[in-house]
Amino acid sequence: MSCLVLALFSCGTDRHHFALEGHFLKMNQGTFFVYSPDGVISGIDTIRVQGGRFAYEIPCEQEGTIVIVLPNFSEIPVFVEPGQSVDISADASHIKDIEVKGTDANDRMTEWRKNTSSQSPEGLKKQAEQFIKDNPSSIISRWLLRKYFLATAKPDYKKAKELVKLIEKNTDKQGSIMRLVVGLENPSLQVGDMLPAFNSTDLQGNKVLASDYRLGKTVILVWASWDYEGMSITRRVMSKINDMKAQQKETPKVLGVCIDASVIDAKRSVGSDTTSYTTICDGKMWDSPAVKALGCTMVPDNYVLENGKVKACHLGTDELMKQLDR
Repeated sequence: MSCLVLALFSCGTDRHHFALEGHFLKMNQGTFFVYSPDGVISGIDTIRVQGGRFAYEIPCEQEGTIVIVLPNFSEIPVFVEPGQSVDISADASHIKDIEVKGTDANDRMTEWRKNTSSQSPEGLKKQAEQFIKDNPSSIISRWLLRKYFLATAKPDYKKAKELVKLIEKNTDKQGSIMRLVVGLENPSLQVGDMLPAFNSTDLQGNKVLASDYRLGKTVILVWASWDYEGMSITRRVMSKINDMKAQQKETPKVLGVCIDASVIDAKRSVGSDTTSYTTICDGKMWDSPAVKALGCTMVPDNYVLENGKVKACHLGTDELMKQLDR
């Protein structure tokens, strides 16, 4: 996969690679997770911080996007180009002020983030829409469309389709566009939808079918080993269910859907709970049949089913706990 460098490199990168280096004040050691929504890298990678500094390099033959998951679980996009490099700097106590500089796209994204830092969620969505309309050929627009119109608790598929058409007319980057189109063709399940058919594999290598969850109540939890919030929600759900069992109350089935690229990492994260509930992890990440059936575009996520029909979805932790008692 990628080449991880633990010390800053002083030499430039060649035209077949992309590199970044960074410095975080008030952070001595740590680990960032990295993934790509458009296939620049496969699976989940890591960047290790030592002495507040880090460096990272990947093979790169075309432009694309990698996403760095920071310690506070916020995501920072970095737009990669062959032969280019960027600098990342931030104060660990003010992560939102992070700067990614070195290429036109990254400079513009840093500026956009600064200019919209005080906006409400709805304001951010409007600003993202305006940027896309003004810059349909920019790689930034593809990121903004995914983040604010698709990978949200309430996707706006109508607006996303309108913006995708605009982007398609103004770019020849069909590979990246196709990934957005797939997201539109497989929209996230909503209340009232039936769970579509799928055939996947759990952590023990057993087949898991959608038909296994079409009777009674089921809670589906989407998580990843690098996402603390998702793992925390899963633990709370299982603790709640164990309490319900102790009180001899009827309990729902639980289906975990882990988007890790590594089954080993998923097993390690689940630990002793490996067999207490079924967890799908086939290493295919967003291309997993189960993930596609759910139309899931974000982590964490959740769905509550009654006889295979979605009763509630995309819930906060407290509301999900209440659903278990209903």
